Amino acid sequence: MSAHAPRFALALMMSLGAAGAQAGTIYVANENGQSVSITDTETSKSVTVPIPISPHNVDLTLDGRLLLATGMPAAGSGGHAGHGPSGGQLVLVDVSGSTPAEPEAVLVGGHPAHVVPDAKGRFAYLTDADTNSVVVVDLVARKVADRVPVQNYPHGLRLSPDGSLLAVANMKSDTVSLVDTRDLQKVAHVPVGRGPVQVAFDPSGRTLVVSLNGENKIAIIDVTARKVVRTAAVGRGPVQVFVTPDGKRALVANQGSAARPDNRVSVISLDSGELTKTVTVGKGAHGVVIDRDGDTAYVTNTYENTMSAIDLESLTAEKTYPVGKWPNGIAAR
Repeated sequence: MSAHAPRFALALMMSLGAAGAQAGTIYVANENGQSVSITDTETSKSVTVPIPISPHNVDLTLDGRLLLATGMPAAGSGGHAGHGPSGGQLVLVDVSGSTPAEPEAVLVGGHPAHVVPDAKGRFAYLTDADTNSVVVVDLVARKVADRVPVQNYPHGLRLSPDGSLLAVANMKSDTVSLVDTRDLQKVAHVPVGRGPVQVAFDPSGRTLVVSLNGENKIAIIDVTARKVVRTAAVGRGPVQVFVTPDGKRALVANQGSAARPDNRVSVISLDSGELTKTVTVGKGAHGVVIDRDGDTAYVTNTYENTMSAIDLESLTAEKTYPVGKWPNGIAAR
């Protein structure tokens, strides 16, 4: 547990409650901080939980009890910071109590980037760029249960609302793989454009949005037809994307580069593909998530070590929170 944790333990207990995190709790992967920031947005209280990896992405089981973080081992943690069969880990933290439990690590090997759990909290799916596969982890047994081949350099992934389809962005194949979670042998590949990084389903599961980092665009896919129906221009170096609960808009975080950072979130109409608003946040906008109430989006600002809150009614950035070093992935409770 971090040295910061005792200072905030009482505040966390009061704000998160004895039954665990409530709505308004945001989790951020601090890739260069080897930690996860847990922020109560109502009180602005935060704890920093050290973990034995440099986490690129985080997610949370649907019941809010288990935090999942994935990445490569941190220096001095008994692993190595490069690619390789013994490298990647999935770190699990029970956040159901008044304070986060000690992290548990599951060795997955390779170079994992993103993770999503299924609705029952039984399995987690991770992308592995070394083996060009999706790793299936049994969260009960705490071990790898299967590997599903996709295409070259899988990175971001998300499940459809009904959990039957897993969409995977393959950065170096310029495709999205659609994996049937009921039969992991059924995989379709959809050409989308240069450098797909992350995906997002609309609430119906019939539309999929893909960020195209190599084109400064998003692609909008008809899932049933398995094809791109339109593209839309966004900012520089788009990374993560999230669809609003009403299914009408996509929020796209534009990171840019360290030499030329972007600090904008593009808001795109899914019906027309038109840019409806640009919201200024911090430098290096990377991760984006919408809270469970559906009224606020949160964006990690990689080059500023902060997180911005966007009011979805006014589409303005209203507040900034400090987080750890090099924040990337983000999840909401």
